[in-house]
Amino acid sequence: MSEPITNSSPLPKQPFIGLAMSGGGARAMAFHLGCLRALHDRGLLEKVKVLSTVSGGSVIGACYAYSSDDFVSFDRKLVELLRNGIQRMILKELLTSTQWVKILLTLILSGLPTAVLWSLSSILAACRLLTGLPTRRIERALAVFRQSLLVWASLTTAFEQALTSLFRSKTVCDVTRPDLQVVINACDLKTGTAFRFGSQRSGGWRYGKIVGPAPTVAKAVAASAAFPIILPPLIETFQFSKGGSTRTQTVVLTDGGVFDNLGVSVLEPGRDGDITDTYPVTHIISLNAGPGQLNGGDHPFWWISRVAKAFEAVHRKSQDHVYSRLHRHVEAGDLDGFGMVYLGQQDHQLPCHPPDLVTRDKVRDYPTDFAPVSAKDLTLLTSRGEQLTHIIIDRYLPQL
Repeated sequence: MSEPITNSSPLPKQPFIGLAMSGGGARAMAFHLGCLRALHDRGLLEKVKVLSTVSGGSVIGACYAYSSDDFVSFDRKLVELLRNGIQRMILKELLTSTQWVKILLTLILSGLPTAVLWSLSSILAACRLLTGLPTRRIERALAVFRQSLLVWASLTTAFEQALTSLFRSKTVCDVTRPDLQVVINACDLKTGTAFRFGSQRSGGWRYGKIVGPAPTVAKAVAASAAFPIILPPLIETFQFSKGGSTRTQTVVLTDGGVFDNLGVSVLEPGRDGDITDTYPVTHIISLNAGPGQLNGGDHPFWWISRVAKAFEAVHRKSQDHVYSRLHRHVEAGDLDGFGMVYLGQQDHQLPCHPPDLVTRDKVRDYPTDFAPVSAKDLTLLTSRGEQLTHIIIDRYLPQL
């Protein structure tokens, strides 16, 4: 009797899609909304297994991940949020709660002494350089004392409280979308390392993982979106577990874009699972709301303009390295596919050009603050997101 014929070929590997949503304030939120519309239209959004977000991307990403609304309702609420502006939410929180009192106390009891101590330290440092007086020990003591001053509240804590109206008391573990894992990226200024709030695990490699009550979504998003030029860092104390021991430590959290404005690094293959969660990602879709190459027309001499341009240059250089690594992962077979949906993409480099394409120049200079977005600008930003997503999926990820 002959043996039955069997097929020994392995079953095809199921795609495990990682979606990264960059920072960029309201510009990112509107652009990403258009991208999500395109992914939803193609049936890909519900297939995303892990969502990694930064700053403005964290706001819209959390609104999606921690909501049970159907996509039409989610879309409508996001449009309303963008049209009203998050700035108004923060202002309302300041005017209708005790946040302004706490901020005032912080400015008087901590801000003014900090300024005085910093000025004194600067004078001592100048004397040391000019005269050789041994003042370094005093300078260090003043610095330690300055850092010990308490912060009761700030614009960022008001931001956190305003976000509570969106997310209520939900924690980062309370993801509503089925089979979706979430990572909300921030940066710890004390160590200069990534700090991640995850639906599976939260913490940073220098501290370990947070134990005890999970952080709220509002806290995670506020930390991730605390753009340092405008918003102070969020100072929080958590209990961490690392190496079998538990310690209580204070972290100083700021915008995740300081470390990785794309939110892609946590999705990369080959990461050490002892440091952060790893995911069996087969395909990465990166939504990048960056403006693209600098046009060379600015003269950033004064403080605000030069700091802003410095951030822009650093982010662009960093993202170039990240994308180069991702392309190498595809070439090496570590990833099955990678697509970058880039607001600042040069139009002439796109693989195709729809006749109604919203050009880069119409949206690249839209500000990254959380001011209300006009109907016209919202249409332009979301439309470019939709158009580019369709183009990139067709060209680089047709297997999905």
